[in-house]
Amino acid sequence: MSQFISRRKNDRIGLTVFGQAAYPVVPFTLDHDACLKILSQTDAGMAGPQTMIGDAIGLAIKQFDNSEAKQRVLILLTDGNDTGSRVPPRKAAEIAGQRGITIHVVGLGDPRATGEDKVDYATLGAIAKATGDQVFHGENRTELGKAYDTLDKITLQNFKTLSYQPKRELFMAPLGAALVLLVGYHVLMLLINMLLRIFSGRRQIEDEATSDVFKVHV
Repeated sequence: MSQFISRRKNDRIGLTVFGQAAYPVVPFTLDHDACLKILSQTDAGMAGPQTMIGDAIGLAIKQFDNSEAKQRVLILLTDGNDTGSRVPPRKAAEIAGQRGITIHVVGLGDPRATGEDKVDYATLGAIAKATGDQVFHGENRTELGKAYDTLDKITLQNFKTLSYQPKRELFMAPLGAALVLLVGYHVLMLLINMLLRIFSGRRQIEDEATSDVFKVHV
């Protein structure tokens, strides 16, 4: 499972364990390192001695209700021996199919064993058929690896790539030009006023000088 999770870099992955009841130990997340760490601390039987498959599927449906993803996939690892779920596994799988959830079933256990240790492929087949998918055999590490390789091929990783191109704000150019014109206008008006004052002062001096000469001649 850890190898499969490591390869699904663009998937949001959640993890649910079930036994006496079903428990969501990891919500949907892109933090695969956290998911792998919790997975490494998960042991068989830690959720209790029973196998509530139907309840586990029901809990997964609730988890998917909060998801807006178009592709919703549940990978169910179990021996198929349900021991008293409130909702039978097949019925829970039918509800999942109605909600657009695909269930890939991986059978764990020995098909040649007897009693509760035997893989119930009839139940597993019914669960997979309810959502239009298939059952994979995971009797050993090699077979489990083949199952995950097949799941990689049939469960495409659909994701969007968002690109960002920094924008150059162009409003600064006309704003700067407007400020330059405004300052230039005020400077020009200031110079004109100064020149007018100087010119006016000179005219006044010339007028006074002309008046004095006139008086002398008179």
